[in-house]
Amino acid sequence: MRKRFLKFALIILCVLFVPPVVLRLVPFPELAEFCAQEYSCRIYDRRGELIQVTAIGGGGRREFTPIKKIPKQVQKTFIQQEDKRFYFHHGVDWLAILRAAVQNKQAERIVSGGSTITMQLAKLANQDNSLTLRRKLKDIFNAYRIEAKLSKKKILELYLNSIYFGSNSYGITSAARTYFSCELNQLTNNQLIPLSTIPRSPNYIVPANAKYFTYPLQLPHFVNYLTAQAHKSGTNLPYELQTTLDLEVSAMAQNFLLDALLQAQSSRITNGALLLIDNETGSVISWLGNGDFFDEQNSGQIDGVLVKNQPGSSMKPFLYALAIEKDLIQPSTVLADVPSEFGNEKLYIPENFNNRFNGPIRTRIALASSLNIPAVSVLNNLGVKTYLEKLYELGFDSLRQNDTGLKADLGLALGAGEVSLYELVPAFSVFVRDGFYMPLNYISSNKLTNGRSVYSSDTARIITSILSDKGARSLGFGYTQTFQTNYPSIFKTGTSNQYQNIVALGATKKYTIGVWMGNFSGNTVIGKTGASLPAWVAKNILDQLTPQSAATPEEAFPEPENYHKERICSLSGMKAGPDCNAVVYEYVKNDTRPEACTWHQNINGKAKTIYPPEYQQWLRSHPEKALIEYSDSPLSILSPKQGSLFYSSSFNSNRQAIPFEITGGKEHTLDIFYDEKKIATINRPFIFSLPVDRGGHSCRVRCGSEELTISFTVR
Repeated sequence: MRKRFLKFALIILCVLFVPPVVLRLVPFPELAEFCAQEYSCRIYDRRGELIQVTAIGGGGRREFTPIKKIPKQVQKTFIQQEDKRFYFHHGVDWLAILRAAVQNKQAERIVSGGSTITMQLAKLANQDNSLTLRRKLKDIFNAYRIEAKLSKKKILELYLNSIYFGSNSYGITSAARTYFSCELNQLTNNQLIPLSTIPRSPNYIVPANAKYFTYPLQLPHFVNYLTAQAHKSGTNLPYELQTTLDLEVSAMAQNFLLDALLQAQSSRITNGALLLIDNETGSVISWLGNGDFFDEQNSGQIDGVLVKNQPGSSMKPFLYALAIEKDLIQPSTVLADVPSEFGNEKLYIPENFNNRFNGPIRTRIALASSLNIPAVSVLNNLGVKTYLEKLYELGFDSLRQNDTGLKADLGLALGAGEVSLYELVPAFSVFVRDGFYMPLNYISSNKLTNGRSVYSSDTARIITSILSDKGARSLGFGYTQTFQTNYPSIFKTGTSNQYQNIVALGATKKYTIGVWMGNFSGNTVIGKTGASLPAWVAKNILDQLTPQSAATPEEAFPEPENYHKERICSLSGMKAGPDCNAVVYEYVKNDTRPEACTWHQNINGKAKTIYPPEYQQWLRSHPEKALIEYSDSPLSILSPKQGSLFYSSSFNSNRQAIPFEITGGKEHTLDIFYDEKKIATINRPFIFSLPVDRGGHSCRVRCGSEELTISFTVR
């Protein structure tokens, strides 16, 4: 008897417990896929204002709310409407099915399905809406499988977040927003009851008291970027996301950008982009990828924050900062803004944007006025690879791709490599951050990424001093009001080679902004250089964000700690002497003593300016009363360069020649040897030409005891 009882008990236990265990262990791929379905993301700005509720495939919204945040009354109402014994069955309510069968038989049509919440979830997971007995049996079987795998709370959570409510709305949270323009926890009983009946016939039932919600489409380029980043990492956006962006500031910024685009219509400027960040945290405040996202005619959906363009002279501060860091130049160093040749076979002859040469120019003025030839000279001395390594530190990863930076070569000094605003803006902010780089952050909950020091604080402060110097930029830009602010600020503009892109960067202690304008069609911009419209946008936005109190001395940019100001000659950059006719104060390293100016001398009672020999060619076109001091400099060949390659042509062959220019040397005569055959002796200035004969050649020049030889090729 006892054995019979144990056997019966064992059978009962197997019947009760084995099937659920088996169902729990057997894979259910449709359920796993359903649990991983895409949900909309509620994206908020830093103040909690809704930016967007992202759409799922097909354009609908399906917002997720965890069961613990779904109000108890919402849960009770749906259980009461759909499955009163939800917590008392294992997926199938046979009493409800039997009652539905009787009702359907009596009515001779389907008036009730008897489906439990779990069975409805099984139907959603299986994606089968056919009204057949086979599908019903499948729902019953899958309901048991679901109950074996998931808790009741999880089942109810999935159900309430997935059922269709019509109007392209899925889940109770989106239904509350769509029909009543409210959050889920704001639903009243008068709203909840009609909502709970919609899933029975979502295409026909509409609440009589509905107040439809218009979903915002704010900052679409930024939201697209967020979505693309999630997909790139193989994930979906979270259910809710608070960003660092500010809708109010973005609306103000977009008004200025649209205004500028309207002003620029006659200049073939149809597109613009803007990126604004908080310097303290690297947080993005505004991300405007274009003036109008919905402007299909002008490719409005392209995100100009991410598009790579030539930034022009806006890159020069990074170059000068590195040269200062390497002690190649200092603020008082004089650079030669004269006709110059760089390279050999690939000869590079840069020009200034105004097609003028300014002779000797101090570093401060060369950078602030954005002169090209001094910048190329600095890069030539620094080295392209050395500069690129610093640009990589500054986050310019675009220049790594396909060796873009190396291919740009010396053109990097003038912004020949293509980069994005996404890279430019955080890089430019290092100067008002004492040389500290921080990557962009746009999620409020993110822990701040560790940044890195890319320049010393003194170097950054010197660049800040130069870029905020209104007098120093006057040579290149005049005293334009575009850059005038009543608070400490720095600006740098840039224009690409073919005037297809114009860029302006601006910064205060608190904010850094970058503005790009141009067109995505690649057409040349009509108008002047100098990026005046982007600069106008940047300056106006900084004006709006900066209180008047920021004009106090306490808010001024800090001074470099290991420098002091010295009285120097504005022409030579040397310590001012009694004969210097223009004097300025400039930062000088504490451990250096500037030499007294030798450019200004009193000769026979008359003030004379004596230039170094590299200004020989420039002085020929400048009739000022000045002299060249040749004997103080070694013999040097200004042009051509060693290994130069020339091409002969049948066109005007009798007028072709290879020009040479030599400076320095202690004597005033020069012997010239062409292919080791002496052809001439000339007096200063040492300027002559050689014939264009195809083949390899050499030229040797001798001045007293000094000799130089270069080789070149003519093809």
